[in-house]
Amino acid sequence: MSRDPSNYIAHIEQYTSRTISRLSWGAPHFADELRIGTFGLLVTISPSGAVPNIVSWLSHLPAWLSPWQQVENARHDREHKFFRHCYDTVKNAISNGIAAPSYMKVFLEEKEKGKHDMRDEEGQYIVGMMAIAGALTIGSPLQSYILAICHHPEWQEKLREEMRSVCGERCPEWEDRQRLPMLRAVVKEVVRWRPPVPTGTYPQAS
Repeated sequence: MSRDPSNYIAHIEQYTSRTISRLSWGAPHFADELRIGTFGLLVTISPSGAVPNIVSWLSHLPAWLSPWQQVENARHDREHKFFRHCYDTVKNAISNGIAAPSYMKVFLEEKEKGKHDMRDEEGQYIVGMMAIAGALTIGSPLQSYILAICHHPEWQEKLREEMRSVCGERCPEWEDRQRLPMLRAVVKEVVRWRPPVPTGTYPQAS
């Protein structure tokens, strides 16, 4: 980031998508496809994306007449194959004894122990949709924060002073939240100012 600040958006998206990819499937290399799927979903539900989100009656057109449904169906098929690939990769890694910790690994191991009876496809989508939710919805507030601090750098120093007084040189932890009112307020204001997902839309049927 310090060497190439002009590409801060790409750096943040890469960082958050690789992080959530590790959490979900135990490896960062799923991140590129995850970003593609996440962008596709955001376009589908965005007011500036699919026209049926604004002109709601268009969502009732049959697929062969609706270019928006065709795009969404193709996105959904690609997403389904991706989630299946991630599931198979983790399952094979478990079989070979090389699986890194991940939510998918937990799902498979808990199922093997009989602690739940969810179908494989349910697990694929639970973990996959969690990854989509975390990939760019975390990155977006970070981008908004950087933009805000570029315009109001004095707040960066105020935040640093508060965090140093409470945490010293370590990162804040959940247990510190009651003693960090300014940090909590800034986080809430960034999300209020620029919500990470579009709101007030009428998603088209897929």
